[in-house]
Amino acid sequence: MIKPAQPRRSVLLALAWYDYRAHIGASRYALEHGWHLDATMAQSNEFAHGWQGDGILCKLGCTKLHPDYLNFVQDLGLPAVDLSVFGQDIGLPSLEFDPFDIAFKARDHFFERGLHHFAFFPDDNNPPIRIRKDAFVKTLAKEDHDVHLIPPFLNQDNEKAWQQTAQDLGEHLQKLPRPLGVLCFSDEWGLKVLEACQRVGLNVPEDVAVLGINNNTLVCESLSTPLSSVMLDMEAWAYEACRMLDLAMDGKELPAGLTPFPTAGVVTRRSTDVVATDHPEVAKAVAFIAANYHKPIGVDDVVEATRMTRPGLKRAFSKNLRRSIREEIQRVRLRHIKRLLIETDYTLDTIATEVGLAGARQLHQTFNRVETLTPRQYRLQHRNDEKISRA
Repeated sequence: MIKPAQPRRSVLLALAWYDYRAHIGASRYALEHGWHLDATMAQSNEFAHGWQGDGILCKLGCTKLHPDYLNFVQDLGLPAVDLSVFGQDIGLPSLEFDPFDIAFKARDHFFERGLHHFAFFPDDNNPPIRIRKDAFVKTLAKEDHDVHLIPPFLNQDNEKAWQQTAQDLGEHLQKLPRPLGVLCFSDEWGLKVLEACQRVGLNVPEDVAVLGINNNTLVCESLSTPLSSVMLDMEAWAYEACRMLDLAMDGKELPAGLTPFPTAGVVTRRSTDVVATDHPEVAKAVAFIAANYHKPIGVDDVVEATRMTRPGLKRAFSKNLRRSIREEIQRVRLRHIKRLLIETDYTLDTIATEVGLAGARQLHQTFNRVETLTPRQYRLQHRNDEKISRA
C-alpha cells in the first residue's frame, strides 16, 4: 500500500537582520527536506500578519532586540527557532555562535603573534555584544591578561559628527599600550577601528592589530587594510537551526535556553599579519623566517641568523611567542600554502617548492598537522566560498 505523500511544510523566514549566507543554509535545508520556504520577511520590515504555515525561523535582533519582530512571532504562536540571544528570554529555542569559542580563537590568534595587550570594541551592554565581551575578558583573565574596554563613541547622522567619532576613537586608541590586539564585535565595528587608526596615524597591524568577527568578505576584503576575522559559518548555522525547527514542528521538546554553535576558525589578513616581540634576537629570527620560508631552512639555520645558542633561542621563543622555532617556520609556510591554494592553480608539488618543502608528500604532512581538510578540500571549499561571496 502506497502511503499518501506528506504535505509540504511551510516555514517563514522572519529576520530582523539579514545575511545571504544564512539564507543559503536555510534554502539548502528546505530543498533537501521538501519545505516551502517563505522569504517574504527575509529582507523586509513589512510584517506578514496572519501568515499561516508550520513554523518560523526568526532572528529577533542583531545587537538589539527588535520588539516588533518579537510581537509578530508571539502573535503567530507557531513553533519557532531564533538565530539570536533574545529568543531564550521568551522560551524559544535559540542558536547563536559560541562566545567562548570566539574568545578562544581570538586569544590564540593574538598569542601566536606575540601580543600581550588586548582590547574589546565596543564596550556595550546590549546582550549580543556583552556576552562576546565578557567571554573575551574571562578567557584572557585566565592567562593573567587584562582587556581594555573601548567605549562605542556613537556618532550622529551628519558628516561632522562621524569624523569626530573616528577622531575620538583614534585618540582613545593612542592612549592604550602597544602593540595592541583589538577584538571587535563584528567586521563592521572592526572597520571603525581601522578608520580611527588611519585618522590618528596608528599603524595597522604594527601598532594595533584588528580582528573582526563574521568574516564577511564583502567587508573584510574591500578595505585598504584587509581585515582578519573569526569566521562564522552562517550557512551551517542556519542549516542547523532548520534541523532544530523540524524537530519542534514534530512536537519534540528542544533544550531550553541558548544552544552554542562553533566557529570555523580565523581567516588571517593584513590587519593582524604581525609578530610582536620586544626580544631583539627573537625578532631577528622571526624576520629571517619570514624572508626565507621559501627555502629549505630548519632550526639550525634560524639559530645561525642570530647571536644566541640553540637552547637559548628555543627558550626565548617559548617565553615570548609561546611556540617553538620549528612551529614558527611551519606557521609561516602554512599561511603561504593556504594563499597559493586559493589564489593559484599550482600543483601541490609546485606549491611545496614555493614554500621550501621537498614535495607534495611533505606539504600534506605540514598541512595535516593543523587542518582537518586535505589541501585539495581546502582549495575547493575556499574557492566555493569566494564564488558565493561575489555572487
